Amino acid sequence: MVTTRDTEAPANREEIPHDHLFRVTGLSSSNLEKLAQEPPADFETAIAATGYGCFNIVLMLASLPAFWSAVSVTSSVSYIFTRAQCDMQLSLLDMGTVNAITYGGMIASAMIWGFLSDTLGRRCIMIYGFFGSGLVEIMAAMSQNFTMLLVTKFASGFLFNGPFAVLLTYIAELHRTEYRARVILLTSLFYTFANITLPLLAWSLLTRDINVYLFGQEFVIHAWNLFLLASAMVPLMTGVAFIFLPESPKFLMSRGRNEEAKQVFKKIFILNTGNRKEDYPITNLLEEKSEQQGRGIAALRGGWAQISPLFKVPHAPWLFLICVIHIGAMFGSNTIRLWYPQLAAMIGSDSNKTLCSAIDPTQAPVVSDTSCIPIETDMLTYLQSSIVGAGSVLTYGIGSLLINRCGKKIVAGFCCVASAAAVLMMPFLGTGSFSVAAMVTAALAFTSLCGAALSSICVDLFPTSLRVMAMVTFLMCGRLGTIAGTVAFPALIGFGCFPPFITITAVLAAIGVACLFLPNTNLKKLE
Repeated sequence: MVTTRDTEAPANREEIPHDHLFRVTGLSSSNLEKLAQEPPADFETAIAATGYGCFNIVLMLASLPAFWSAVSVTSSVSYIFTRAQCDMQLSLLDMGTVNAITYGGMIASAMIWGFLSDTLGRRCIMIYGFFGSGLVEIMAAMSQNFTMLLVTKFASGFLFNGPFAVLLTYIAELHRTEYRARVILLTSLFYTFANITLPLLAWSLLTRDINVYLFGQEFVIHAWNLFLLASAMVPLMTGVAFIFLPESPKFLMSRGRNEEAKQVFKKIFILNTGNRKEDYPITNLLEEKSEQQGRGIAALRGGWAQISPLFKVPHAPWLFLICVIHIGAMFGSNTIRLWYPQLAAMIGSDSNKTLCSAIDPTQAPVVSDTSCIPIETDMLTYLQSSIVGAGSVLTYGIGSLLINRCGKKIVAGFCCVASAAAVLMMPFLGTGSFSVAAMVTAALAFTSLCGAALSSICVDLFPTSLRVMAMVTFLMCGRLGTIAGTVAFPALIGFGCFPPFITITAVLAAIGVACLFLPNTNLKKLE
């Protein structure tokens, strides 16, 4: 007599895992067969399956101090000149050199960081880079002379460049295609937050008469030293924050470390959806590279072979074009931004009522070894700087809505031309501190949006194995523009009020037209 139980017995026995495949994989033969039939998922499919939620919010919050650090590391010294000018006997050229030297350090380390992050990973670069930059910033805060400040700011830029270039790539690689451009654009609002709060921090400390003497009279802590020390805490916080975030799964896949990438996807899935890791729908990832080439010395040995295509056709022409555009954008944007605190203080003084009278070389304050009177500043001076920093909020909000509809290159080109128009009006309409603040606000808002759009284009334009190196080269060229602008500005002032502003206008207008020749990368998937 054959029972139902006997009939089903062979089928049950067939499902029982008893061979070496189960011992190795933990899966039965039938499950392995199903897995083999399932096509492997690429990165875009895998990251889309994680959803959008708590993890993405945590990522953005962890990025906030990083963007704040980018402003404080590069801009904090521009606020101290009203006080440190007399303490260190600084000339206008000295001020321009200190403003530029941080960017010099960034340029010096650009290729090193790009090579390491594209071969060894994103996360460790961000942790050690931000933390190390914070420690050097503390040393800069203790500066007692021009030379010490110059050396420490160079070292800070050297260390800070890598992790910040990696950060933009890291954020892009943790968002799916339809969110990527908007997220990179919205993270630029963190610049705005920093540009609002940094002047307020400067006002709270730099308007006070603080002089603390240590070791007799040899070591003095002024108010501006405390301001730099407070700013140095933010990079340290950033390094600690990224300890708790995972490695980029896109980088792991590109190095053949698919199992590690899968675990990262599952963690993101759990945080975003609240479901179990077993519910993550992707079980097999596309093989992008052999694991033997994915770690340690092997990765370093293959590094140059990996990044060399960046400097060859078809990538080299696009890299050259976008870097030239970024040089011009930062020449205009950072020159105005870094010199504005000093200009605002000069315009606010009793003897200077207009922009041109403030920067007229015949009326510039003479600094001598025997007497020096620091420029007096008040709350209004720093409040205007905060308003200038806040001006980008509206343009970023509008830009995030238009960037996918109009195209990134159109947004970038329009913003450069609009910024050029605002700069051109400054010497003609700058008849008071408020009118100058309004035009500077408009110019910086447009150039900031232009820079964010260019960054998004650069991220989309190059494949994973070249992305950070391309981003580092892109940022390095922008910093060349910053150095040229901050040093050229005081030199051009020597010829009168109009030459510096006409030069900046011409550069911004030219790169606005050049943006039209960039490729269209709207909604482009990461390679």
